[in-house]
Amino acid sequence: MLILSRKKDETILIKGADAEIRVMVVEVGKGKIRLGIDAPKGYVIVREELLEEVQRENRMSALSDIEAIRHMLVR
Repeated sequence: MLILSRKKDETILIKGADAEIRVMVVEVGKGKIRLGIDAPKGYVIVREELLEEVQRENRMSALSDIEAIRHMLVR
């Protein structure tokens, strides 16, 4: 993992073979920062904790669907 220090209004550039992503420190507050992200269309940018929550909910939904099917088959 690369760790960089940035101040407000400073930018990090992530450059790939076919695209670049800019990450700017927009605001610095107590215990948190706000980032601005400029990326090409087609790139999905999501907070990791939200992605994990959606994945967990999807797993739970799949399990409940299996249980509903089992319940119907037992009848």
